[in-house]
Amino acid sequence: MEINRRKFHRIPSQGEPCTVKVDNLTLSGSIIDESISGAKVADLDLLMMPYNKQVTLEYREGKIDFRAMNVERTENGYFKMGVVRSELSEEPEGSNAMLVNCYVQHQEAYVICMPIHIESDNQVLIQLWDGVQFRVPRSKLFALSRSERFELLANDHILAYTAVMYGFQLVSPEVSRRQIFEHEYGTFDNCQLAVAGE
Repeated sequence: MEINRRKFHRIPSQGEPCTVKVDNLTLSGSIIDESISGAKVADLDLLMMPYNKQVTLEYREGKIDFRAMNVERTENGYFKMGVVRSELSEEPEGSNAMLVNCYVQHQEAYVICMPIHIESDNQVLIQLWDGVQFRVPRSKLFALSRSERFELLANDHILAYTAVMYGFQLVSPEVSRRQIFEHEYGTFDNCQLAVAGE
């Protein structure tokens, strides 16, 4: 039996269009449910999203500030994000955890990168973890949620290859998985992995 841990009842929406603003980035989305405390926004084309990041939703001719709490991929390949009103968020603002991170494929592994500038011709200037910068087509970048990345790292071959790419010494699968995960997403305990039904 699923336990509803929410303080407020959610009201389903019929995919009401909205705009999500994160820093200088503007994304189109649709609201699929909302409550007094927050909302769930779908159809988001995300590359990166920090945990507890302030986002502004514009809909119904108004603007409301929220904080990003969880993210998961939908069947159409886009993401849906759960947000809570900023004034109701009980989480500390200083978290270094990520909900979604950006990757570029290097042979058999996805390695983390930072999209620095999305250019008009659909090229993206990225920076790798070692500081090297170069341009790639937008189609070569992949966004992975925390749970998707953790699932990928369950493959011992991918895990070993990725550890070597980052220069980490392989100790055990469990230790290496957590080391890579925390390198890419921040402290594991700072933001638990999403679970089904949450």
